[in-house]
Order: sequence, then C-alpha cells, then structure tokens
Amino acid sequence: MIDSAAALEAVIRHATELEDDYDDIAPVLAGLAACGDTTLVPRLHEALDRFLDEQNFYGRDLIAGILAGVQGVAALPVLLRASARDLGDDQDSLTGEIIDLLHTNKAAARRTVLGLATGGTPELRRAGLWALGFVVEAQDVELLLATAATDADPRVRSVAIGSIPNPAGGDRAFQVLVTALRDRDDQVRISAISRLGYTGLADAVASLAALAADPVPRVRSMVAYALGQLRKVEATPALLRLRHDPDRHVRENAHEALGSIGGAAAVDALLLIAADKDPLLRAQAARALARAVDSDPRIPAQLTTLMQDDEPAVRAAIISGLTGTDSARSRWAPLVVGLANDPAPVVRQRVAAAARRLVPDATPDILHQYISDADPTVRRIAGMELARLTDTAAR
Repeated sequence: MIDSAAALEAVIRHATELEDDYDDIAPVLAGLAACGDTTLVPRLHEALDRFLDEQNFYGRDLIAGILAGVQGVAALPVLLRASARDLGDDQDSLTGEIIDLLHTNKAAARRTVLGLATGGTPELRRAGLWALGFVVEAQDVELLLATAATDADPRVRSVAIGSIPNPAGGDRAFQVLVTALRDRDDQVRISAISRLGYTGLADAVASLAALAADPVPRVRSMVAYALGQLRKVEATPALLRLRHDPDRHVRENAHEALGSIGGAAAVDALLLIAADKDPLLRAQAARALARAVDSDPRIPAQLTTLMQDDEPAVRAAIISGLTGTDSARSRWAPLVVGLANDPAPVVRQRVAAAARRLVPDATPDILHQYISDADPTVRRIAGMELARLTDTAAR
C-alpha cells in the first residue's frame, strides 16, 4: 500500500525544488494516479493553485495528472480552469490529460464544458469552447456559430471557429466562416482560413484567394496553406501570385501548396524553381514536385535530375515529398533505394525515417545496413524503425 499523503508531499517538493530527475518521481506519480484516494483532492487543489500562482507549469502538470487519475472526469472543471491560466508554455501535457478525460465520459464532460463555454470570463469561455470541440453534439453547433460571429473577445471568436464541426455539412456554418474572413482580428481570420481549408469545398477557393492580399503576412501564409489543403486546381492562380510574396514563409507555403494541387500550371512554376541558383528554392521545388509526382509526366525525369543535385537538402527533400503523396510506392522504390547510400547523413536520415512507408520490401535491408552507419543519428533512427518493425510483426 502506498502512503498517498506522504507520496503527494514528495511530489510537491520535487516540483518545487527540482532537485531530482523526473525518472526518480515517475513511479510515485503512477502510484498516486492509480490509488483512488479522494481524500487527497483538497490538498491537490491547494497545490495546483499554488503552482498556477507561481507560474510553475511543471508542477501544474504533475498535479493535474494525479487529479485526473484520482477523480477521473470529475477533475475536468479544475483542469479546464487551470488551462485557462496562461503560464507561457504550450500546455501539451495538460491538454493531453484533458482530452483523455473528455473521451472517457463524453456526456458528463459535455455538461461541464457547456457550463464553461457559456460562462462569464473570456478565459473560461475559451477553455470551454475548445473542449466542446471534442464532445460537440448537433444541438451545440448554434452556440459555436453564434459565439464565432458575435462574441466581443476575438480570442473567444477564434476558438469557437476552431471548434465548429464539419463546416462542409451546412450552409450556415460555411457562411459564418466566410464572414469571419473579414474579421478585424488577424487571429480570427487565420482560424477561419484554416477551418475552410479542411472543408474540401471548391466554393471556399474564391473566398480564401481574396485574402491573398491581406496586409498581415501570417494571414497570407495560412491562405497559401489552406489552398493547398483544398487540393483544387482553381486555387492555382492565387498560389502562383503568392509564390512571389515578399514574405519567405508565404512563398514556402505557396510552393508546398502547388505541389499538393499539381497540374500543368503548378508544375510549370515548380520546374522553373527547380532550376534556381538558390539551393533553398530548389529544395522547396523538389519536395513539391515529389508531392505532385502523379499529376504530370514531366516530374519523374526532373526528380531523377534533382537526385544528382549538389545540395544534400535538395536530395533529402525528394524523400520528404514522396512521403506526403498517395502515389503507388513501388513506382519510386528504385529512386528511394538509390538515395539510401547517399554520402550526406541528412539524406540517409530521411531515408531511414521514411523507408517503412516508401519501400516496405526493401526496408529491413536498409535499416540493418544503417545500424552500423557512421552517423549516430542514422543509427538511432534505424534502431527505432527496426523496433517498430519487430513490434508490428509480433502483433
């Protein structure tokens, strides 16, 4: 039996003093999360409040994990309130705990998050609306649409937009997103652009393309990305303009999107970029052309040429692009196998990571060869990939 009270105090000291490694405290955390001792809850709440006030996100995450284990979905309100406090971190661990709880009992979780989503403070509304996206029911959609369109806080509008389910399924949702493209707040516009990019609707192209001249570079960058996600050839003219954008990130996303769409006009532009003197541009073209490999008969010959490029990043980009395509893998097996013995470690690293997807039949030979590679990163990736192969075979 674990002395749960003493174990909790040890965790609090660890999170405060940071004198021990996480591995030393991990068994204690696991024991507390599984102990079911609800008498710890008041002390856990006290510790959580303390760590929030001290901006100690490490301590917050440790306590959140214990609370989730001890209380289950009943801990959800406290964890969501903790997530509403911005401590300057990415909250990956905390949001992971919350998402697990949301999926544990969706009905109970939905009741909790609806209360927050319609609450008084913007911070709690944001937390509730974000969580609602994981447990949303048809009757909740109007709340999300109304909030996205009318809430006074732009951060709340942005989160509500991100939680709207399947905007391709209804004209009202689609129109709310299109209207949000004109929002005065750039983050709201970005959220609407991103959501429209996942609709798959050709009707979204014109509305997104209209923002190609937005004054905010990150908005234009998201426009390029979203047009690529739509994979509609109608987006090509806008992307051809965006590839000349003054912002580097916008240009990079436009090149990537052209590869996602493919087609003659996109490939014409990418072939020009592939001949540029700038190796960074050639690498972008190599990745994009590989993604578009099935859309134009000129691409295979160009990829063969790019395999001989003097810049390793260009050769590595071919592997990245092929990994992101739905092309029949067997067609490109000789190309991938040809790069397996590339003299540049960055290329071999990319092959090691992608071989399972691109050349499954040749993968064991490539990975066993890489186990004794001169580059330690290649060896590490090969070891991990071989372990995955072994695990898959054992199932």
